[in-house]
Amino acid sequence: MPPSSGSSATIHLTGWGAVSPAGWSATALADAVLADSPLPHTSERRVPEAPERMFRRVPPMPATPDWMKQPRLRRTTAAARHAVHAAVQALGESHLEAVRSSGRRIGTIFCTMSGCVQFSRRFYAEVLANPLLASPILFPETVYNAPASHVSSLLGSPEMNYTLVGDSAQFLAGLDLAAQWLDDGLVDACLVIAAEELDWISDEALLLFAPQAVSAEGAAAVLLEKGGTSPSTDSAITLRAVTEAFTYGQERDRPQAATAVRRALERHRAPGTVLCDGSNPQALASDGTRTRGDTTEQQLWQDWDAPSYGVRPVLGEGFAITSGWQTVLACELLQRGLASQAFISAVGLTQQAVGAVLQGPAPIPSQP
Repeated sequence: MPPSSGSSATIHLTGWGAVSPAGWSATALADAVLADSPLPHTSERRVPEAPERMFRRVPPMPATPDWMKQPRLRRTTAAARHAVHAAVQALGESHLEAVRSSGRRIGTIFCTMSGCVQFSRRFYAEVLANPLLASPILFPETVYNAPASHVSSLLGSPEMNYTLVGDSAQFLAGLDLAAQWLDDGLVDACLVIAAEELDWISDEALLLFAPQAVSAEGAAAVLLEKGGTSPSTDSAITLRAVTEAFTYGQERDRPQAATAVRRALERHRAPGTVLCDGSNPQALASDGTRTRGDTTEQQLWQDWDAPSYGVRPVLGEGFAITSGWQTVLACELLQRGLASQAFISAVGLTQQAVGAVLQGPAPIPSQP
């Protein structure tokens, strides 16, 4: 069954990568979620009268990668560094030079909700203080598409490069767009990336809607290719379907959109299917007690009778990265043989609900 775009081709996920509070790899992310224990978080107040924000940072890099030594990446924001690292993982760091020289047309789709908020805040603070002294070095990194431009520059790619600003379900919509590009022959492969960075502006804004939420930063990336276009697609994970993006509005509220996603996903139910959802049934308060979290998705899948895995309870609220982390987690589960198919349920924070179905390289087991 093709993605919702109507793609007639078989689309494969041939590589993936992640940066998260669990570490600088997809393996670290999956291990943390499988351990099913919330990672430690930090609490602080910007000023004594400000609300207490809770967050999980990405740990320091264990070693400086070669790509970080490029001059253009020395003054980038955290979101850009996270995005580049996840993209390099998805491509295969050892094959990066071969990718650059291969002549393959690699497109880039970057998804974000807050964007490069650190440099934006710093730049506009300088403008307000004294416009004559505002640093022009900061400004290029304030735009939403700055991380995507760094990725394409690193690859030396002049191919299609889009930035999609959306909510926590936007990554799945990005998968659908990538499938369209591949089916139309616009690119030979496509990177879909999401990245965010921590800053008190977005952290405190989150508290207005979820007072006990723990924000998080990082990135996720997957590489999509058409079946049969390279040896890596022969035993790769298949993008079996992406649902319609069910948007919220006067005719459809958030729970109704979530229900529509589940209905669409259930059509693909098969033995060996696991669920990678975005629910956060419990949030950790600053005093260590647990409080009721966002229950829309929790209630949606409360009768699910197979294994399920959630990234938010362990990693935190990653905004646009959340469904990207879910996708990377699904890929890891399929690759490790822990499932033969995965449902990804993304009930976005503010805009849309989207679902996706990934199928592993192993055949789906028959019913006992």
